[in-house]
This record gives sequence, structure tokens and C-alpha cells, in this order.
Amino acid sequence: MPFEVQRRACGLALALLVVGCAANDAADPASSMLDTQAAVAAAIDVRADGCGPLIGFGTGTVIDGGDIVTAAHVVAGSTAVEVIDRNGARAAAEVVLFDPALDFAVLRPASAVGTPLTIRPLEARQNEVGVLVRIRERDGAMEVEQIDVRVVREANISTTDIYIEREVVRDGFEIESSVDTGDSGAMVVLPGGGAGIVWARSNRVNGRAWAIDLPNGIIDGTALTAEIAPVDVGQCISR
Repeated sequence: MPFEVQRRACGLALALLVVGCAANDAADPASSMLDTQAAVAAAIDVRADGCGPLIGFGTGTVIDGGDIVTAAHVVAGSTAVEVIDRNGARAAAEVVLFDPALDFAVLRPASAVGTPLTIRPLEARQNEVGVLVRIRERDGAMEVEQIDVRVVREANISTTDIYIEREVVRDGFEIESSVDTGDSGAMVVLPGGGAGIVWARSNRVNGRAWAIDLPNGIIDGTALTAEIAPVDVGQCISR
């Protein structure tokens, strides 16, 4: 999926959600602590079935209300989704928001898993450091690893939707981190809470990856309601 970095702009509308620029002078992220324990407690192993002989997988994060945010390409085309937390608690989940342009999705588990992570109201800033959590069930045991992250820069990223059908621009940021297969959808956790969702590794620079800013509706809790229904998750893509 090719992409191009542009100068950062604010107020860009993308598909289902509007991604705006938060007031970065509202508070100083450096005054908040990096809560790695909260990052681990909120991390979720996401399994998506229905697109071939193998189960697709990615990473999600529990937010306020018990919903789980992840990348849209993790669940695209799926007929069944399962989520598993660090303690091995598992639940079926429905996709209740699916945005292929932003590469963002929200899952609603049938029963509670994980512990909600605080979402910070500020965008990621250059040279902030934090973590993302790599979580995977292997042979019946949960493997959980904290991966160091540094924000390289904020950027507008020109790319395509997840189906490579139309050009889009995503507000987000570049990170320095050892992102690997299965880390798609992982939350970049910085001082003050979750700040963005990993969606791609750089194909030019080793140890670099890209994250999208969290939509305003997720930050302020207005994106979803208790009555929201499952949505169409489109066609399968190559994972």
C-alpha cells in the first residue's frame, strides 16, 4: 500500500468519522505518566475468520464502555471475530464500526474482556516516547510483550483505502518501533493514554511504522451508542 507524507493539516473528513486536530496547548503530556500496566491490561488479541484457510489476526485495545478499537483491515471480509485478553478470557465480537478509508474499526465483544485504556485528548508529539503491546495466544498460552515507541513526526499521509481503490489522506504520525506482523491495530500508548492506531510498517526505513490519530468521536466518547448494530465489513483483502 503506497503512501506519501504531507504537511499536517486539520479538520479532515474521512468516511464515517471526522479526524480533527486537538488543542495541543490544552495540557502538557510530559506532566502525565506513561502507564505501561494499563497498556497491557487493555491489549487484545483479535482473530478474524472467513477469508481463507487461515485465521487472520491483529491487535486491539479496550476503550471506555468495553468496546475494542483496531485496524479495519484486520477484520475486513470476516464472518466471525474472536477477541482474547491477557488472561486468556475470550469472547465473540461484532464489528460495529468499519471505516476502510481511515483503516479503523470498532468491535463490540459479547462479554467483557480486558480493562479499558484512558484515551488522551492530545495528538502525538514529536519525540514523545511510549509503548505498544504485542499480544498473541500461542499453544493455549498468552504471550505479552511491551514494545518501545518513539514519535518521529506528525504527518498527513496520502495513501489509498484498504482495498487500494481510491486515494485518501490520513491524519497520523510516524513512529520508530519494531512493528511486526500481527501488530496492526495496536494502540500507541504515550504519557496520558492511548494516542493512535498502528496500520502499516514503512517500506522504506527499517524500524519505522505509521499510526492514525484516534477519531474525535472515540476521544470524546460520542462515536458509538448502546443501540448501534453490526455493520458490513466489506470484502476480504490480502493480509
